[in-house]
Amino acid sequence: MSLEVPFSVDLDGGVRASFFGDHLFSSGRVEIAGETVVRFDERREGLIGRWRDRVVRLELPDREAPDPNRLALYIDDVAVPQVRHVRMKPSRSAWMHATQALLASVAGFIASYLYLVKAEEQADAWAMKMGIHTAGWHLLLTLTLFAASVWGQRVGIRAVQFVSLVFFGIHAGMAIANFVDPSPLDGPGIAIFNAISGVFFFVAVVYGQRAHRDMTPR
Repeated sequence: MSLEVPFSVDLDGGVRASFFGDHLFSSGRVEIAGETVVRFDERREGLIGRWRDRVVRLELPDREAPDPNRLALYIDDVAVPQVRHVRMKPSRSAWMHATQALLASVAGFIASYLYLVKAEEQADAWAMKMGIHTAGWHLLLTLTLFAASVWGQRVGIRAVQFVSLVFFGIHAGMAIANFVDPSPLDGPGIAIFNAISGVFFFVAVVYGQRAHRDMTPR
């Protein structure tokens, strides 16, 4: 179980109630004072239980919007407040999404380096400008996209998807330009690494849908 939601129960000296479950609420349980009183599976059966002489009822968030802050616990039909606003721990898919964006920037850095090599070898001012420009952008992306995907919750993942879509278009265009009209002195490296960067950015756009689904709103 990767998600814990604590509730404030003012009963018998302030016992503790907690929900333990997965990110999508496909299974879980409620414990009061260390005793499991509610347990359910993917069919969402067994949401009502008893603790001593009290009826305990759990209401789950909608499957399409699995926000833990919408999780509701009732004891004898009295709502039990959550202890705090819940921020879900980064899911495995969020880490994978962040890594995809990071790999896109790594390939972009290599392309930037090859631009700088070209600029030095051929005294090419345009290549120097491209190398510095792309290196600066990818440094900024490295510092922001990884953090946004891992710790930004659903909003951060959507932002990473949007930026990745923009840079997919940019790197696809740069790769095509270098493949179609290469300089006679250039190797294929610049085109190849721009293409690789574009592919990873595209993967981050697509896989972001799963990462977004596995996380909850901030």
